[in-house]
Amino acid sequence: MTNMPNPIEVTHAIGRLCVAGDRACANGDFAMLRAITEQLAARLEEPLHCELVALATMASDELHLAAAWSRLKECVYRG
Repeated sequence: MTNMPNPIEVTHAIGRLCVAGDRACANGDFAMLRAITEQLAARLEEPLHCELVALATMASDELHLAAAWSRLKECVYRG
């Protein structure tokens, strides 16, 4: 039998990552934001997975990173 993660724990982990992403964005820590989006991508399915991977590899255009994070975070919360 496979040890499946508890859905509530997964949801809480995703929520904590989203809050951490907001904090990283607010502090201008875009390296941390990229790391957080990689962690989120590992937990989510398509189409958000690919969008988060793309955000994690986005060039260091901070204005676009912040806007993309805001949009994707809302999609994560709705998902």
